[in-house]
Amino acid sequence: MDANMKNDLIEWGVDWDDLSARFMNNDNLIAKFMFKFIKDQSFSQLTAAIEANSVEDVFKAVHTLKGVSGNLGLKAMLEPVVNLTEITRAGSMEGAREQYELIKEKYEPLMEILNKYNV
Repeated sequence: MDANMKNDLIEWGVDWDDLSARFMNNDNLIAKFMFKFIKDQSFSQLTAAIEANSVEDVFKAVHTLKGVSGNLGLKAMLEPVVNLTEITRAGSMEGAREQYELIKEKYEPLMEILNKYNV
């Protein structure tokens, strides 16, 4: 993994210590899974579900995103992901769009970082 990529991810809000321990201090393995995240469909599914105002579909998508975010140490967006998961787990959409916007504010810069180094 490029040292600049690592620094950018840490500045974005990746919990590097947790992530590194999870991936046995193997930076190349971390990079491999970070680049796989580019193709993960949970955020686009979440976006579609928010637009459709479907609490069930929002829950499914955000719950998946929660697992992926936790496994990849994506702490910068984990709080709104967890909040949205709990809102929709309760069958509500109250506050869902606001949490989605907070997720989106973190997701887009993360994707910019990943795409920058995915060559």
